[in-house]
Amino acid sequence: MIIRTGVRAAVTVGALGASVGLEAWTLYLGAPWTGGARLLLFAYAVGWLLFALAVLALPRLPPRRLIALILGGAAALQVVAMCFVPTTTDDYYRYVWDGTVQAHGIDPYRYAPLDPALKPLRDPWLFPTGAAAAQLVEASPAKGWIDACTYLGIPHDCTRINRPTVHTLYPPVAEAAFVGLHRVSPHGLRRQFVQLFAGLLAWSTSAALVAVLWRAGRDVRAAAWWAWCPMVWLECGNNAHIDVLGILLLVATFGVLAGSPSKARVATAGGLFGAAVAVKLLPALVAPAFLGRRPNKRWLLLFGCAGAVFLVGYLPHVVAVGTDVIGYLPGYLREEGYSGQERFGVLRLAVPRTWTAVLAAVLLAIAVLIVRRDAGRRSLAQRALFLAGTAFVLVGPSQPWYGLLIVALVALSDRPEWLAVAAAAYPVYLSGALGVDNSVMQQRSYLPAACFVLLVSMIRRPIFRRAVSIR
Repeated sequence: MIIRTGVRAAVTVGALGASVGLEAWTLYLGAPWTGGARLLLFAYAVGWLLFALAVLALPRLPPRRLIALILGGAAALQVVAMCFVPTTTDDYYRYVWDGTVQAHGIDPYRYAPLDPALKPLRDPWLFPTGAAAAQLVEASPAKGWIDACTYLGIPHDCTRINRPTVHTLYPPVAEAAFVGLHRVSPHGLRRQFVQLFAGLLAWSTSAALVAVLWRAGRDVRAAAWWAWCPMVWLECGNNAHIDVLGILLLVATFGVLAGSPSKARVATAGGLFGAAVAVKLLPALVAPAFLGRRPNKRWLLLFGCAGAVFLVGYLPHVVAVGTDVIGYLPGYLREEGYSGQERFGVLRLAVPRTWTAVLAAVLLAIAVLIVRRDAGRRSLAQRALFLAGTAFVLVGPSQPWYGLLIVALVALSDRPEWLAVAAAAYPVYLSGALGVDNSVMQQRSYLPAACFVLLVSMIRRPIFRRAVSIR
């Protein structure tokens, strides 16, 4: 037994070390928009395989050693990620800009970045001029995969901020984080501090998962599904997406609800959940999982507190700018095809494009009914994972960082098969660079992922295992 444990530990450490090395090489490759998309996708695939090997081989070790290994590996992956410029996103420029605007006493929802009223706030890093502007325009991707610069014929209108002609779409807790970052970041290290912030949040989420699993008396090794996941180091420590703040708050929500929570704990959990949704709206997908079979006073308390925190976060901005707090959200949803024009690729195999959004809504309603029926048989995290994963398969999002929600729920529920759904976003995100229609790539990615989850779920069922044993 000791030899077996030692071998498994050696495999885990070796695979984890190889993951760190591959991570550095992958980030060194840089952005995929200049012709290296296939190589980058191959590197991602190898990274996911090494990650799976490291976690599956992870043996039962003494608690302190196990926790130190999980959190130490998470720290190493995030530190390496922070050493490279963000690879596949430029969202962090908007974070920095929104923080700058708020630090000058201006509501972030009032003006778009290129509004002349904000011209005094422009700086050469976000709004390069002259030779720097020309270089940025030259380097801008031909088809706008990153939308690095909107060049309107005047050098002063060149900016690194994506969608600079529209208002911000980030909710109020995210905006509060942006202004906080502005106040603590040295002027010349703003990008590095955004990455440091996201990397620390990712590591803190790893620690929170360990604490939640430990408190529930469950195997803390499941936390490694988040801590060592390639999506986590790429989208947090490297690409610095603010989504990770919402994920940490969501994990804290599940932690507070562990066991038999009192009314005070339910209220606290509601506040945390409302704050998570006020970072990015995506965690709202799992809200029906909290209901159980029948709504009761405790869950009404949870949703009441969540709604109160969400509304209080928006209230100062509504007072300041009115309906402009909606920002570019409706335009973003149209741009991304959520009305049925580009999303719902898997459903297009069954119905015409004009019916996909309706069919997705019906299927999601059925998923909610299934989750409520299974309230007594499945854990809260498992029900939330089913809802989020089903929504991803039906909708087919292109943004990989949205999958951070699924990765965290995988760690909470120890259902790693759903990681296939999270990883499916990467080929879709790179579909343009690969020369494949986005909807077709959704079918090639999300459909096999869904089939894999279904297959593993069937194998997990006791009736299937009994049938195998009888044969």
